Amino acid sequence: MVVTRFVVMIALLTIALPGATLQKLSFDEMVSHSTAIVRAKIGPGSGRQHGALVYTHHTVTVLESWKGSPATSIDVVVPGGQVGRLQQSVAGAPVLTPGSELVLFLWTSRSGLTHVIGLSQGVFQLERNAAGAIMLNRAPLTASLVAPNGRLLHDDGMTMPMSEFRTRVSSALGRSR
Repeated sequence: MVVTRFVVMIALLTIALPGATLQKLSFDEMVSHSTAIVRAKIGPGSGRQHGALVYTHHTVTVLESWKGSPATSIDVVVPGGQVGRLQQSVAGAPVLTPGSELVLFLWTSRSGLTHVIGLSQGVFQLERNAAGAIMLNRAPLTASLVAPNGRLLHDDGMTMPMSEFRTRVSSALGRSR
């Protein structure tokens, strides 16, 4: 009886959430729906439980901001993580590697938690091209994506020069005011 309870308890403590299906967001939709858009350096993560869900919290240092209240750091949560023996995984959730520099599209919920918008859709790696220009790159998503009408979509990822990114964000913000 004790062994059975222990096995059941371990099974319940390791939860793998099923594959995520996300609504594909256009660049302009990400700008419009975000509460903050920042270039940030990612800090270490720590798992915390919020109700039945586990989130990994990262304190990110803001290096540049295009939208949102001025801040030097933001607590960003990513669904999934580990608290003690409880571990959860969420398909499509971004991996924020400590020490990396990223551009993040963020959204703060009513509960006060700040999430990356559209899971991995709102995370862009920064890379230099052969000419030395900074490029934003988001690899194709592996999570299922759907259009607002429910039709399945394919994602090709997104790459653009930082200069174009700044122009597009400024233009989209001008239209949303």
